Order: sequence, then structure tokens, then C-alpha cells
Amino acid sequence: MSDSGKNQAVIGAFVVGAVVLAVVGVIVFGPGKVVQEVKRDVMYFEGSVKGLNIGAPVTFRGVKIGSVVEITLRVNPENLKFYIPVVIEINRGKIEKTAEVTASNEAALRRLIDRGLRARLDMQSMVTGQLLVNLEILPDEPARLVGGEHQYQEIPTVPSSFERIAKTIQDLPVRQIMNKPSASLTA
Repeated sequence: MSDSGKNQAVIGAFVVGAVVLAVVGVIVFGPGKVVQEVKRDVMYFEGSVKGLNIGAPVTFRGVKIGSVVEITLRVNPENLKFYIPVVIEINRGKIEKTAEVTASNEAALRRLIDRGLRARLDMQSMVTGQLLVNLEILPDEPARLVGGEHQYQEIPTVPSSFERIAKTIQDLPVRQIMNKPSASLTA
């Protein structure tokens, strides 16, 4: 073998070794999702999701446990009903269990939903208007499920605080309120 052939073999071995070391380094030391156990779920919000972006945090009572990985728009052409499936990824490593759970992921989530697990859009930043998905146990809130065809298990949603305030203002009898003071002035 000539000297140039030996040099090429050494360089090739060096490159292969460097690539292997880089991959092992990412797996062992990297913060990526390579070694994290994640679970994906879907939810359908009724109102606008303006301000919710891919990568937005998913929290449970303020603790970040995941992020939003997909937001799409679905339409039913028959009744022109629009749905916005929001897919989240929950990092199971962020949740410590105080006892061993023998139920499957689906059964455990179903139990949480039965106990009142609900998803709600909350403000992440008042300045930028960015939203996050907040999971809470709200047993008094009815479970609103769309039941659309999706590969992930669905988490029920509830209206955000802003949506509730807007609905309350919308339902106010503004004309009647405005006419009452003027009627009392003319009497």
C-alpha cells in the first residue's frame, strides 16, 4: 500500500471516529430529546390560538413539563366547522412519581381526565401576547372533547380567562343599560 493510501485510510478512520464520538456526546451530554421519554397528546381549543407558537411551554400548575410541537387547522367541508388540533409533547422525566404506576399511559391519562385534568391557554407574556398551554385539575369544569380522528390521546380544554371575560362582556345587555340612565333623567 502506498503512503497516500495509508494517509487516506488514517484520515477516513479519524473522520469515522470523530462522527461516532460526536453522536455519543450528543446522546450522553446533550439536552436533546434523544434520551428523554416523551408522550404526545392532542387538544382542541375552541377560540383563537393567536399567540400560541410551536415550542411554547406546556405547564402543570406553573411547572414546565413539555412544549407545543404542532398546530394545524382542520376543516370539515360538509358543515364548514373548523378545528385547531394542538399537539403537545410531555417530558415524562419532569414528572416524579411517589408510587409505582401499573396502568398504561392511556389509562393513567384517562384517570386524570376523569378527576378533572383540563387544558387552558394562559398568557406567557403580557408584552408580547404569547400564550402557553396550562394543564390544571379542574373537577368542576365539564370535559369538552372534540373526538376528532387523531393518533394521539385527547385532553379536554376549557376557555381561557380572557375568553370568559369577553363572553361575559358580549352577553351584557349594553343597550338596556345605556337606556336606563337616560330614562331616569327624563322622568
